[in-house]
Amino acid sequence: MARKTKKEAEKTRQQILDAALKVCSEKGYSKTTFVDIADEIGLTKGAVYWHFKTKPELLAAMISYGKEKKCKRFEDMAPESVADLRAGLVEFVNTFVSDEAAWKFEFFCGFQIEWSTELMAQVHEKLAELRVDPMKNFEEKLMRLQENGALRKETGARTLALCFASSWIGAMHLAMYGEYDRNKFVEVILESFDLLFSSLSH
Repeated sequence: MARKTKKEAEKTRQQILDAALKVCSEKGYSKTTFVDIADEIGLTKGAVYWHFKTKPELLAAMISYGKEKKCKRFEDMAPESVADLRAGLVEFVNTFVSDEAAWKFEFFCGFQIEWSTELMAQVHEKLAELRVDPMKNFEEKLMRLQENGALRKETGARTLALCFASSWIGAMHLAMYGEYDRNKFVEVILESFDLLFSSLSH
């Protein structure tokens, strides 16, 4: 059997990640096996293991891949003001809400992974290696704003990022379980952003 080229191997890797996102969003992370993922795209379990040695490694790659596909523009932006950051968030959240795959991905990350201390440590380690940690990315944006004087420093960037992440997860939970229409998610997220950052901006 001929050895796969780098391009072919990357294509297979992406197929595995797409299949993993689909299967895990349906079954949940803990109930999904490498066999399930392989069966979804007609591969062997060994082919999946060749790309990902462990489930935490696969999970980290799924999070990285999903975020890169859905919010690369937002991740790459370098805001000069809180208004810049808010505008980028508006664009991202509107795109995210209108994209069924992105919506399911966020639901999977928030509610279909049984996070343990060990799993969180393993995944964060892998995300650090991949250099795509969404929480760190948002924190760095806030640090940038504090450094250029656009955002006051009374509260640390890490704490602010965690507070906003908590608002995001709570809003997602309420939307997923029917407390309000999915399209209202945008409004709720922006209200949370304004409540958190308006009093701290210059």
